[in-house]
Order: sequence, then structure tokens, then C-alpha cells
Amino acid sequence: MKKYSVFIIVSMFLLSAVKIGISSNELPVTGGNVQISSDPLDDEHPSITDAPDGSILVAFDREISTFEGHVYFMRSTDNGNTWSEIWNSNTGDWTNGVQNWPVMCHPPGSDIIYCAWNDDLINAEYFAKITDAGDPASYTAEMLIHDCEGWDEDRHTYCIDALDENTWAIGHVGHIIYAGYDLPSSCQIFYFTTAFDPAGAGITGDEDYPIGYNNDVTVSTNLFWMVWDFPNETSGTSDLLIKWGLPNDNTDCHFWPDMEITSTADYMDPAIDASGENLCLIYMSNDNIYGDFDLVCKYSTDEGKTWHDGSFPSQPQVDEKSPEIFLSGTTVFCTFVREGNLYLTKSTDLGQTWEEPVKINEVEGTVVDEPGAVDISPAGIVWEDTRNGNKDIYYAPLPSAIINIESISGGFGIAVKVTNTGTEDAVGAEWSIDIDGLVFIGKHSEGTVDIPAGGEVTIKTGLIFGIGPATISVTVAGTSKSFRCFILGPFVL
Repeated sequence: MKKYSVFIIVSMFLLSAVKIGISSNELPVTGGNVQISSDPLDDEHPSITDAPDGSILVAFDREISTFEGHVYFMRSTDNGNTWSEIWNSNTGDWTNGVQNWPVMCHPPGSDIIYCAWNDDLINAEYFAKITDAGDPASYTAEMLIHDCEGWDEDRHTYCIDALDENTWAIGHVGHIIYAGYDLPSSCQIFYFTTAFDPAGAGITGDEDYPIGYNNDVTVSTNLFWMVWDFPNETSGTSDLLIKWGLPNDNTDCHFWPDMEITSTADYMDPAIDASGENLCLIYMSNDNIYGDFDLVCKYSTDEGKTWHDGSFPSQPQVDEKSPEIFLSGTTVFCTFVREGNLYLTKSTDLGQTWEEPVKINEVEGTVVDEPGAVDISPAGIVWEDTRNGNKDIYYAPLPSAIINIESISGGFGIAVKVTNTGTEDAVGAEWSIDIDGLVFIGKHSEGTVDIPAGGEVTIKTGLIFGIGPATISVTVAGTSKSFRCFILGPFVL
């Protein structure tokens, strides 16, 4: 089943007349938990991303009434210590809407942020391209609207991921009535293959699976991925389905390859992420002696051609639920909820082994355990917390070095800009630069480098001599990225 998207391009002339109101919500650090929102109403579905200018953005939604709800964007310019509102949808054309489920991502190496959110009242989805995280007008300056009227409703459980500025995806669950189909709770992927151009966008789902409850999407080097849990009518259990494909080859994911993960037990609430051709999948399973929910890990190093079983530091007779993951190279960060508390654990080998989980929230038993209540990214962790009697949004940084390969430049040799957006120094990080092409000198370079937390370094090769097109592969502390170039003697273009 496939439905081509219909977009309305919002006029920048109309938007220029909208007055943007900015309020302050400067809340100081208390221990390691920072309160971002403080309204008496419940704040839900937080999403977090780092911004190209070094700031951090968090978005969430707040339901004002049955017929009114808005999304709020908060910004921190001091590594998450204090937060101020930069924009909200309670203005202009959005005042009477019921907006919810905001999601955001910063495509690696880009100068933009992609975000999306839902509007139940007008039955539409918003997509925005933010080019300046510090400018309120940038949050609506470039916007697309997907009109779902008459075919899709009750949308929820949004997720987002990007390979780069051109290739990104959004997932959600919705009730689809279209072309003779009636899919009560179908998982869908909204893909973009040409940056923010509607010509390279579309939405697709699979009519063979009319009911799904928890979904996630990611984008690897060559493929789009979607995963969800569904009720198996034959076994009576909850199973997982993974689908992968390339919309340029086939726009209908019904025809994409897929793999069911089944058992006599229940598999639920999968989280998936990709870094290059590396993939990691973590999900809930009660396939154990006691019947409680543990977390299970699978990983792939060859873009899903083969999968391997990892491990996870679960406790017996205690439920571990609601995993969220972030993957960088071979390093996996995973948050999960155990007995009302939020935990973080890390693996540096794609999930084969894990560090002992660390509790993130400082007030016992206050973390909300429901879809969309937690998010994790290179910028840190956000979650819904009830320590104040209602749902507020809290933030904590990732206690680790986070390595990003930002850009590459040529000339006489190659220079690679690398940043560390984590809270710990990267000491002795191994790096390598390999060139695949007709290269006579300088085909391989390697070394180690120290990258301070919040800092950046430039890695340089020595002399390179070759001729013709080539591919440059850069790896720093397990994080990899490839670039195309042309070599003319000692000069790299």
C-alpha cells in the first residue's frame, strides 16, 4: 500500500507577518537533572538534538484543552545548564490547532535541523527546516504541510532519523482509510531522498500488517529502515517486524524485504539506530525463566546482511522497559526504565558487552513509562518526570565523549574537522584516513588524537599523490564517514 504525499508550501510572505513571542524559562542545574519545563499542565513527548551553532534544542507538546494543543521549542546555549523558549506554535496560523509529537534531528555534518510534528485538529503533519537555531523566524521560514484529510487520522508515536542533509525519514503510527484499505493502527515511514524537496518525498506503509503499536525508523548508508511490534494472531504473542529498502528503487515498502522476529514469548517496543553500515536493535522480551521483561540486543556490521546476538545488563525478576538508543560508530548509548527510574548504559562494541547501568533521575520513581516519554541524542537525554506532581520535562547530559566527523577539506593533503559534543574528554582516540582510488603515495594515514569535551581538532594527512576520482574514508574512535574527491597529482579536490 502506498500513498503519495501532497504538500502545501507555506508562504514566507504570510509567515513574515507572524509575531513570535519568546518567554524565558531559565531553570538552574540541580545536581545532574535540569528542569526544562514547569507549566502546571502536563508536558509530553520530548525530543532533543544538538544544533549546528553548538546550542541544544528540546521540543515537547502541551495539551491546553481537547481542541487546543501546542509544541514548544526550548534552547540552551550553555551545555544544558539553563533553558529559554525560542518558539512555540501558540501563534499565527497555529493558535487553534492541536499540535503534538514533535521530533527533531541534526543530520551529521550539516548546517540545518529537520523537525516535524502532528496536528490532530486539521489532520495534517508539519515539516520544518531550521537553518538558524537562535532565530525564532527560522522555525517557520521553510515549512511543508502534508494534508492527511480523508485518509489518515489518530497519528502518534513519531520518530525521526537522518543519514545526511539529503536523506532522512520520519515514522509514525496512524489509522489509514485509503484506496479500499482500513488499517486501524498502521506503522508508516515518511521518507525524503532529496533534502527538503517534496519531489523526493513520499509516505508508505504495509497493508499486510494493519496493526502495529510501537515503531522506530533509521537510515543507514544505503537503506531506509523501519521496525515495529505487532500482534501475532497465530501464536497470540507480540512479535517484531523489520523492513528495509530504498525508495528510489521502490516507493512502496510493501515490496521491501522484511524479517519477522518471533518467539513463544512477547517481543515489544523496538528501538533501532544506524551509523554507516552498523545497525543496533534493542527491544523488550519476556522470554526468560521469570517472565519479566528484559532487554535484548541484536546488531549488524554489514547493513543488515547478517545479524548477531548481543548481550544486555538486565536484572532478573525486574521489568526493563521503553528502550531508546543512539549509535555513533560502534558505540551504543541506551536508556531504559526500571521500576519508575531512568537508566543509561553504554556499549563500545555494538552491543556485545555493556557497562553497568547508571540511574539518571535523582528523585526515586518519578520517570514516566509510556511511548515517547524519553529521548536520547548526542546532545543528551530528556524525559517526562512527575516529581512535581505533573509531567515536566527534564534534561541530563551524556556522561561520555561523543565524536563527530564534521567536515573535510582538500588541497595539498587532507584535513578533517572532528568535534567532541560529549561531556568527557576523548583521550588517545584512534583515527585513520583511507583513500580508495589510483593513489601512489598517502593511501593510508593513522594516529591518535585527544579531543576535549566541547572542543574540536583538525586531523591532517601527509603528502598524497594520485590521479582521478577517489573515495576518502575517515574513522575516528569508531565513528566513520566517507567523502568523494578528485586527485590531481599532489592536489586533492
